[in-house]
Amino acid sequence: DALCLYPRICKSLTEIVFQKTKGNPFFVLEFMKSLQSRGLLRYNSLQKRWVWNEDVIRGEEITENVLHLLSSKMNGLSDNVQTLLRVMACFGSSTTLSMIDYLGESAEYAG
Repeated sequence: DALCLYPRICKSLTEIVFQKTKGNPFFVLEFMKSLQSRGLLRYNSLQKRWVWNEDVIRGEEITENVLHLLSSKMNGLSDNVQTLLRVMACFGSSTTLSMIDYLGESAEYAG
């Protein structure tokens, strides 16, 4: 859907991306953005469609790319937000809105 192509045209790319990301929607999005920004997935105006090199993409290591992308995004956040995220990580994969409100009101974590 994202490339506006018939499934039969992009089936192999879909399989590669699924294999690399295990279907995680965040990783899929970041991996696709990474491919596009590095020219491995590009729009060909003559063909009027997206094109890619399956062999090169198949050889990509998503782990390093995704970790680099996440690290870059985290470094772009303010110090207060980074500290808040570190504290929130101690609570596991979920927390309550009241905890977020409490931390947001705390002078140590509030922006």
